[in-house]
Amino acid sequence: MSALVVSAAYDQARQPHLREVLSRMAEEAQKLTWPIERLHALRDERLRDLVRHAKANSPWHAERLRDVDPDGLTGDDIRHLPVMTKADVMANWDDIVTDRRLTMAIAQEHLNWVTDNGPAYLFDQYHIVTTGGSSGLTGLFPWDYEGWLQAGLGSWRLMPWVVQNLHLSPPRGAFIGAAHASHMSDAIRATFDMGDNSVKVPVTLPLSQIVDALNEFQPNQMLAYPSILWRLALEQLEGRLNIKPEVMLGGAEPLFPHQRKTIETAFGAPVIDFYGTSETWMLACSMPGREEMHLGEDLLVAEPIDATGAPVPAGTTSAKLLVTNVINKVFPLIRYEIADEVLFLADENPGPWTGRRIAPVSGRHDDVFEYGETPTGEQIYVHPYVFWTPLWDSRIAQYQVRQTRTGADVSVELRTDCDLRPIRDALVNAMLEAGHPDPVVTITVEDIPRHPVSGKIKNFVAFKKRK
Repeated sequence: MSALVVSAAYDQARQPHLREVLSRMAEEAQKLTWPIERLHALRDERLRDLVRHAKANSPWHAERLRDVDPDGLTGDDIRHLPVMTKADVMANWDDIVTDRRLTMAIAQEHLNWVTDNGPAYLFDQYHIVTTGGSSGLTGLFPWDYEGWLQAGLGSWRLMPWVVQNLHLSPPRGAFIGAAHASHMSDAIRATFDMGDNSVKVPVTLPLSQIVDALNEFQPNQMLAYPSILWRLALEQLEGRLNIKPEVMLGGAEPLFPHQRKTIETAFGAPVIDFYGTSETWMLACSMPGREEMHLGEDLLVAEPIDATGAPVPAGTTSAKLLVTNVINKVFPLIRYEIADEVLFLADENPGPWTGRRIAPVSGRHDDVFEYGETPTGEQIYVHPYVFWTPLWDSRIAQYQVRQTRTGADVSVELRTDCDLRPIRDALVNAMLEAGHPDPVVTITVEDIPRHPVSGKIKNFVAFKKRK
């Protein structure tokens, strides 16, 4: 590990974060029921601090925000500020970041180390995470120490309310998700993991091994991608899985109504749905068993817009969402474009959580590929995460994975030239680990077609549409 990425031992370095979250959890839980005016006052205070910091420390923001006076700025009047895209981020990374020690090359070096060795702080204070998102444009994003703390608090502040109102037993949690700390969900979990009463089960394992691990551990809480919760619900209904969770948390994928119904029927427990990104973390979450989601009003400014960039009113589905992350100052994302179709609900909020509500987001969904059965009769499912990790590389600008009968054909657009053979080998190995007996993978540099209307790239194209 080079001197550039040396960090304090992670177990020791994360302790202040963990202690802070534990000490502030009850206080943070109260924010769920604050009047929205009070939440917006805190949001706007954070917004002004963010813009001041960006203008003073980011060459890119100093130029684009040169005529902006942060004093008096609120989330309700930032429409005159320019929009940021992920393409802007990756093209101007070194000038956007507010710590002059950080460069994209250093961040990528650190991320490579983290992928191989597990979580670590860069310069003892930063987390680096990566995302492909629904658009397929890869990105690297640093989080500062305070922003990471606020992300953790935003993630878990609902739990005191949930524990009290659902009368939950002492937590015994299972995380079925990302296998590497380069992914935000696993890095957050690793930082705020409470100890022996939790288990991590990589989603890349064959389904039978995931089932065996859960049967052995017997969790009463589960956090997983909705597609995996749904698969596990089917296993529970078939009798191969036998656990009794009291609550389940899903995120990073859409949770469709038929999935929710199957999951809650199979386990006899409610689902809490999260909507977030690696760049902004938790945008919204639902109350247990309810579909609508409440916005984290103190953590971000959210602006639904149409295809021309004009704001859309509540009750109208947006073409995109602009998000200003007000808690992370090292990499200011101010009116950052997310290509999700979001519907802000127009009807009255029944409470008790007070954030504005949105409908479940269904505008990004990476299909799980199905490959028939093994010789022993087990269905082969390959989760998109199997492909995400090898393709999360700052040298790759865009990617598309097309399922074939025997594996996958991958198209990439490169930012800089690189040897694709190690990436192909990593994809083959990941599919083998996921249970595919003999995957055939090709990877080709070529232009990837975009949707003629939306302009989006479909990341994952299934060989045939699943029922």
